[in-house]
Amino acid sequence: MVTTARRQREREGRERAILLAARDLFLRKGISATTMDDVAAACELAKGTLYLYFRSKDEVAFALLLQATEDLLVALRDALEPGLSSVEQLERLAITYYRFFVTQPESFRYMFVVPHESYSGRVRQELLDRWAATGRAALAVVATLVERAGAAGELRVAEPWATAVALWSAVTGVIAIPSQEVRRPFIGDVDVEQLTIDSVRALLRGLRPAEWGKA
Repeated sequence: MVTTARRQREREGRERAILLAARDLFLRKGISATTMDDVAAACELAKGTLYLYFRSKDEVAFALLLQATEDLLVALRDALEPGLSSVEQLERLAITYYRFFVTQPESFRYMFVVPHESYSGRVRQELLDRWAATGRAALAVVATLVERAGAAGELRVAEPWATAVALWSAVTGVIAIPSQEVRRPFIGDVDVEQLTIDSVRALLRGLRPAEWGKA
């Protein structure tokens, strides 16, 4: 007899297989050019069976976005080291962010390279709220360190949240742009990890108080 637990495991395994196949299609073709027929064919499922797991292509696409964002939040939180200064922890987060790209390149590209239209009104509101909360929590890891660095006099910070957004945006670009194969002919071979470290240090130096380091 098939137990409820076994059926649940089988369902979760099938959902993971669907999401992996869909992510591969979205990365290669783009979300808008991919159809549920494409996803069903990639999974070797009947289209009707696919709809037993996901109500629409938008729901598939958003599930991948939510999953990747949750994975990134876990990585950032795990990287925190209370024994370090806030600025040192910000540098550590930048390295963690780059290594997330290295270990989960498909998730990184799906979040930050593949174009996404707004999912508002196209997926359930509870999923939108969960994703928004997860994204804010990830950014709050950075913003909290920025705020603490400001309070300790390590950085000049007027708006910790806006500063965190700027740092996150800059580092995302530093990782994503040189890593795209299409840009290699004019960028050349770049050590992206070192570039990430150097870039975040340069950004943080720009936020140092004028008197920092003076005797």
